[in-house]
Amino acid sequence: MGSPGIPDFTKAETHNPGPFANPEVRPGSLPRAATLDWQPLHPRYAKRLQAGALIRIGVLAAVVAAAHVTVLLAGFETLSRIAVWPLRILWALCALGGAWAVVKPLIVVPRCGYAVREKDILYRSGVLWRAVRVVPFSRVQHTRTDSGVLDRRFGLANLTVFPAGAGGHKIPGLGTDTAENLRAYVSERIEAEKLEAADTGS
Repeated sequence: MGSPGIPDFTKAETHNPGPFANPEVRPGSLPRAATLDWQPLHPRYAKRLQAGALIRIGVLAAVVAAAHVTVLLAGFETLSRIAVWPLRILWALCALGGAWAVVKPLIVVPRCGYAVREKDILYRSGVLWRAVRVVPFSRVQHTRTDSGVLDRRFGLANLTVFPAGAGGHKIPGLGTDTAENLRAYVSERIEAEKLEAADTGS
């Protein structure tokens, strides 16, 4: 019992937790990432990655070929003997790089995907080292869609969301319509989160 004129703080008021309540969440009730409806990237994204990598390998092979021809036309026997093994190694690297450029996207792309929830957007990637990025809409300042030359050739676009105080988070390999629809949805959710925060604070 408190003294007269002094409030009694020994009795906790539990009937009205107010807007800043922080109830405990049991581990068993946490949402599981495996149960999310993960959406795959566009099927043409693997071909787009293959094309980009093969173009880079082709440029390297052209440089190696030019060096090889230069050595052969120089007419110096000593130079030819010295350069033969480095050139063979470079040609082998070009061949291995070309094979890896074809195989890697077929392994990586099926393991990437995104999921959209009411309050956030998620993107997962990686083969040996898996990563899941979660971006709450309440933290997003703006969004952007973009597409390079190869992206447009394959009918693809990228969505980038920019949270406050952090760099952009990109979801690549989307169809152009999907990227634009996601951008519009995220923009709507940003405004909805702002209104909800304003109503809670008032």
